[in-house]
Amino acid sequence: MAQLSESELEIIQANPIKDELKALLTTFKSTCSSAKIADSPAGYKSLLTDPVGKDLAFRLIGSLQLLPAASALPSKYGLGPLSGDIALLYSGLSSSQTNINSIAGLLHTVVAVDDDQRIWAKLYEVIAQTRPTPQPTTPPQTHPLIASSFQQTPLSFNTGGFEDTSEYRKQVDDLLREELLPSLRIDIPDFVDAVFGCVPRLEELAETIFRLCQEGDNPLYTQDGGWSKWHPSAKEELVLLWLQELVERLTVWVGEHSTGATASRQIYRGPGIYLDGTAIKRKMDVGITAGNGQGRINDSSANKNKDALKPNWSQILVTGELKSNPVEDGQEAAWIGLATYTREVFRKQYRRFVLGFTLCGSRMRLWHFDRSGSSGSTSFDINQDGLTFTRVMLGYYLMTDEQLGLDPTIQQSEGKQYVEITRDGQVERLILVALIKKQAAIIGRATTCWRAYRDIDKTKKPLIVKDSWQYKERPEEGLLIKEATNKGVENIARYYHHETVHVDGEIDDTLGSIRRGLMEGCGRTSFRQKASKTPEVFASESQETAVAGQIQLPLLLRKRSSSSAQLESQSSNRRPRSSFLTRDPAKPLHNRIHRRIVTRDAGKHISEAKSIGAIINGLLGAVHGHKSLLNAGILHRDISIGNIMLTENEDDGFLIDLDLAIKISDDRASGAPSRTGTKIFMSIGVLLGEPRSFMHDLESFFWVLFWICIHSSGFDKKGKAKRRITRFEDWNYLDTERLSREKAGQISYSIFRTVDKHFTEYCKPLIPCLRELHKVIFPSGGPQTEEDIQLYSQITAVLEKARKNLGKETS
Repeated sequence: MAQLSESELEIIQANPIKDELKALLTTFKSTCSSAKIADSPAGYKSLLTDPVGKDLAFRLIGSLQLLPAASALPSKYGLGPLSGDIALLYSGLSSSQTNINSIAGLLHTVVAVDDDQRIWAKLYEVIAQTRPTPQPTTPPQTHPLIASSFQQTPLSFNTGGFEDTSEYRKQVDDLLREELLPSLRIDIPDFVDAVFGCVPRLEELAETIFRLCQEGDNPLYTQDGGWSKWHPSAKEELVLLWLQELVERLTVWVGEHSTGATASRQIYRGPGIYLDGTAIKRKMDVGITAGNGQGRINDSSANKNKDALKPNWSQILVTGELKSNPVEDGQEAAWIGLATYTREVFRKQYRRFVLGFTLCGSRMRLWHFDRSGSSGSTSFDINQDGLTFTRVMLGYYLMTDEQLGLDPTIQQSEGKQYVEITRDGQVERLILVALIKKQAAIIGRATTCWRAYRDIDKTKKPLIVKDSWQYKERPEEGLLIKEATNKGVENIARYYHHETVHVDGEIDDTLGSIRRGLMEGCGRTSFRQKASKTPEVFASESQETAVAGQIQLPLLLRKRSSSSAQLESQSSNRRPRSSFLTRDPAKPLHNRIHRRIVTRDAGKHISEAKSIGAIINGLLGAVHGHKSLLNAGILHRDISIGNIMLTENEDDGFLIDLDLAIKISDDRASGAPSRTGTKIFMSIGVLLGEPRSFMHDLESFFWVLFWICIHSSGFDKKGKAKRRITRFEDWNYLDTERLSREKAGQISYSIFRTVDKHFTEYCKPLIPCLRELHKVIFPSGGPQTEEDIQLYSQITAVLEKARKNLGKETS
């Protein structure tokens, strides 16, 4: 066991662990007891072979990193604290570069030994044994070497990050393509068993029903001819009519030959009909809906009867796409069409995953979409493999809502939606009052937020419930919020509870409980289509090498890279399209875990401010909260309109959303390991690839106010905020280099003098404020090349002056 110095022993004594790990250790011991794990290092090795045990181990390592002693104890391999080395250990374990069994002894020491000195000594020992051999590097001359664990990661965008846009189909489809391609897996051989194996007796029932299809004088299916009423032309209307009649016949037989309850499902026939419920108008050819009579709407009936019930994306259980030509199977067109429908289902419903199918001529391919990506089966000819087709269609009809991907943890009783959490050992029911935010994306964090209250609280004091799908490698946002709250950070949403969501007793994650490992590591990763010669524009978030850990507090007045502060020219103004060649098939998919966080403070987004004075109040509070976070050792890294809140009475603002935040240390090099955030509010430097610092976040506040001023148009007669669409909506779709050039053009003195021509009439009083912010944030007409902590006070002074000048409107 590692020897500790006198100074290290003093730090440990001054920062005792106490009860910081009590709840986690209780869960750990309970799990070991249930699994009959021996209380020894060898016993813990066996625990680490189980997904639940692994998750507990990761949580324990992450919790050790956040303890006060971890930030105070020194690293034995550099200038930073021990917490940086723990981050490196966490990263190695999560990426499988470090053997998970190497921490078995550490777990035994933490769980079984009530001695802080031995725990920290054991941790030092494990770090020494597992630390990777450093590669020779040439450090930058302007600042100390950034730890090797913090690799610069690519920018990551998806279709959930739009702001003030009409969401034109072409632009959304292009970005959706970029979002999904890097994680694509198709031609997965065991797909049918993986998806439909959860339905009891399905295989046996399908064989019985398929046999009935071949009996009688006019069989529905013959071995030589396939399905009797299938039309060779595979025209859309003919296929839909045939499919509906066939499935209705099959389900009648199911009722006659199955004693189990059958779910009520119907074929949706929707060519020519726009589905309601989301921003983009889309027509889905075929799908499966709940059997409430609303799925059976076809083009002719809708045209004849204006009062016919219109279908809604909230009713779609399984998405489908039809193509008459079998050659289109396995190519991009059918898949991206299906993906666009799937995005709308994710947007409208509370889903863990969505199932779908494409039918190109008589060739069928099955699809699965979740927060880690999309997977497709091998294709088959429904006329040659009638049994598989029968099994698939019966499976869709017999699956429960949970088996079809709906989230069972969001429940309903007496007309009220609710979730249940376990807090301090007690189950609490939180009534979901209103949906605040729901990201419209397939891959990614898919953040969803509700306003809620405890069902036993007669005062109905508001809480905010946030669900998201986080990389397993990332530190838990809930722990950061808890730490910030405990440290007294001001003007941020205060901690109430956080947990990892479980479904049927298992951790809810994409590669474990959803895919169950059956769709990983096989299949091909590209469509049968030529690769584009133009470069990729966006890197999918699934390509990101997410690393848990800390970054470094910027050294004040440190010189920033002058080369990265300069803008390079780009020869083409055309938006490049994606290559159809995707990621290296040898690389594993990235797992995402379903997390749930509850905070105490409710409010409204700054875009909902009832006056322009309230906008200033919101910004002042958010800037103060950002500095308070930085003082507590946390950098936010995602300043955006959606993350700046106003109090209910609009006299102050606060920050939310720390899922991209990261811990910092004041004695390590400046910059963050990855470039993250909402694209249109990113600083120019981050868009160009600079290591992230607090200066970039402060620039983002400028872009927030700029965006508000060109889009906010006051309120309508019903009190609803009015937003206008402008030419700046293209910023949602530009690649990072073009966006950085656009922003640089806006802040140049020659152009910024006329910026007010883009402002709404409602926001014209904010022009002096934005001009003064421009002077302090871009003093030379471009991004600053030095970091200066005084920028906080300068921005605050500008905002305070604006509030005073606005007079009564801001009071």
